[in-house]
Amino acid sequence: MNKVKIRHSFVFKLSLYIVICLVITFLSVLVYNYYECKRIIVEGMKKNVEILATSTIREVGSFFNVAQQITEDISLTLENSKITEKELLGLLKDVVRNNYEIHGCTISFEPYSFDKTKYYFSPYFYRSTKGVAEFIDLGDEQYNYFKRSWYTTPKQTNKGVWSEPYLDEGSVDLLMVTRSEPFYRTINGKREFCGVIACDVHLNWLDKFVSDIKILDTGYVFILSSKGAYIEHKNKAYIRSRESIFSLAERRQDVKLKELGKKMSDSQAGFERYYSYTLDKECFVFYAPLKETGWSLGVVIPEDELFFDLNTVTLKLFIIGLVGYILTMTIIIVLSTKMSMPLRTLAGATHEIGEGDFSASLPAVFSTDEIGMLSHSFRSMQKNLVNYMSNLQETTAAKEKIDRELSIAHDIQQSLLPYKFPNLKQIDLYATIIPAKEVGGDLYDFFFIDEKHLCFAIGDVSGKGVPAALFMAVTKTLLRAKISLSMDPSKILNVMNEYLCRENEPCMFVTFFLGILNIETGFLEYCNAGHPPPLVHTANKGFYYFNTDDAHPPLGIMADVSYVGNRLKLLPEDIFFIYTDGVTEAMNIDYVQFSEEKLLDLLVQNKNETVVNIVNNVKSAVDRHVSGAVQSDDIAILIFKYNG
Repeated sequence: MNKVKIRHSFVFKLSLYIVICLVITFLSVLVYNYYECKRIIVEGMKKNVEILATSTIREVGSFFNVAQQITEDISLTLENSKITEKELLGLLKDVVRNNYEIHGCTISFEPYSFDKTKYYFSPYFYRSTKGVAEFIDLGDEQYNYFKRSWYTTPKQTNKGVWSEPYLDEGSVDLLMVTRSEPFYRTINGKREFCGVIACDVHLNWLDKFVSDIKILDTGYVFILSSKGAYIEHKNKAYIRSRESIFSLAERRQDVKLKELGKKMSDSQAGFERYYSYTLDKECFVFYAPLKETGWSLGVVIPEDELFFDLNTVTLKLFIIGLVGYILTMTIIIVLSTKMSMPLRTLAGATHEIGEGDFSASLPAVFSTDEIGMLSHSFRSMQKNLVNYMSNLQETTAAKEKIDRELSIAHDIQQSLLPYKFPNLKQIDLYATIIPAKEVGGDLYDFFFIDEKHLCFAIGDVSGKGVPAALFMAVTKTLLRAKISLSMDPSKILNVMNEYLCRENEPCMFVTFFLGILNIETGFLEYCNAGHPPPLVHTANKGFYYFNTDDAHPPLGIMADVSYVGNRLKLLPEDIFFIYTDGVTEAMNIDYVQFSEEKLLDLLVQNKNETVVNIVNNVKSAVDRHVSGAVQSDDIAILIFKYNG
């Protein structure tokens, strides 16, 4: 019992509801703040990375612009003027010596294009470890520059191109890239291809440049070639092994990485989530093209580092909120317990009252708030309840006394009815009565006036209960008292009616059917005082409603009425069935009556049954029709079969 009280106490529920509302509100604010701040951080980071990428692209582009500009200028010079071999070599030497970005430079001619005696002519100056321009001639059969991609590609495309990065000969991890520019001359009025100017650029400066870019703690920048090969990356193994983003995606079975590589190779720009296998965690990546070379720049930002401060602040806010909830819960419980203590004491006292101890003492509450009003109301209720229980005991005792008296009255009334049915070969007779209350106003009676005359009667007093029962007893007593006056039912009813009309202030009345049967001859003398017509069964007609050809009112209404009787001849096997209207007017819960038609059909179906079975079957049919509805009227049935 105590556990139930604690679990469902007012203090517990109040505290729980308040804290739940606070928790929901706080968590909603916390979640909204977290994701809104996250969105703002991502948007701000995107802008910063775009600025960084733009600056990086500009710096890298300016470096490669030198080589591109040099090749374009030399191409223009060679196309518009004649130049000697000495001037050509001096030009190449000055290019390498004066431009630190250039590792080497060559002007490679088509066969016999520069000198009619030279099939190969490809002078090349390069920067040595001493920082001076060294010379070699690339024109020989072993090197055969005519088949090199740096030569064939611009020749076929008729435009300047950058080569794919490649490892410098003599170095295992130093990348180099070549800018190739075709040049032409007008010969016999026709512009013809004469050779290629090529500048080699070492990418060691690019590694240092990219390494100096700091992206949070572990973020990094990477560069892809136009074919997706890694030119620069935090993981140097990718560069040494000539790894590409597509080969990495294939090895890792990473579809998203492959799609990213395709976008970057197509010179697209964008921002999306990215899993870095180098850092082994989720990241964001911003990518943009290097238009001068056809390469693509990628900036990788670790997600956990980007949101580290936000996650830290959110965790601290959550801890602060949790501590606040605990303090709030404690304060609410303490205050609620103190405020609700009178209620708990009052609840205990009312529990004792509910158990039957109406003298249980209620706690003294002197406050004028709702609790004080409640305590005052409980005191008034306790006083009223004591008075009510006292009155209830008296009323119950009185009701029990009335019930006992009604039970006795019921027994007395039932004792007034004949319950021993005649055991004669001339007649089978049976009757029953079912009062709607403990006592009722329906009656039946039968007795022998002499050895061969059977007197029987059935009646229905207006109303129910004790008054009807008393009126029924008077009617039955009158019948027994006046039957000795005559053998004519009409004369007997006239006398009974005159007596019942005297001092009948309640204006009660009784429908009454009286019959006297000669069991030897079968002649039935009868008189009907407003009672429902009986049903008669004969051999030639079966069951039918017997018209008594009278319009007499019930007994007890008018004293000056003259009742007239009639006569009926019964033959052997004829059945006489008479009842009160409680049978045909019995109603179900839908207020539908049993009806005279249904009674007639039922008797037709039971014509071959005994008189006892006929009565029992009628009672069962009425019960089924009523189907749980309260009995609305008394029921009485009397039946006999004349055997002759």
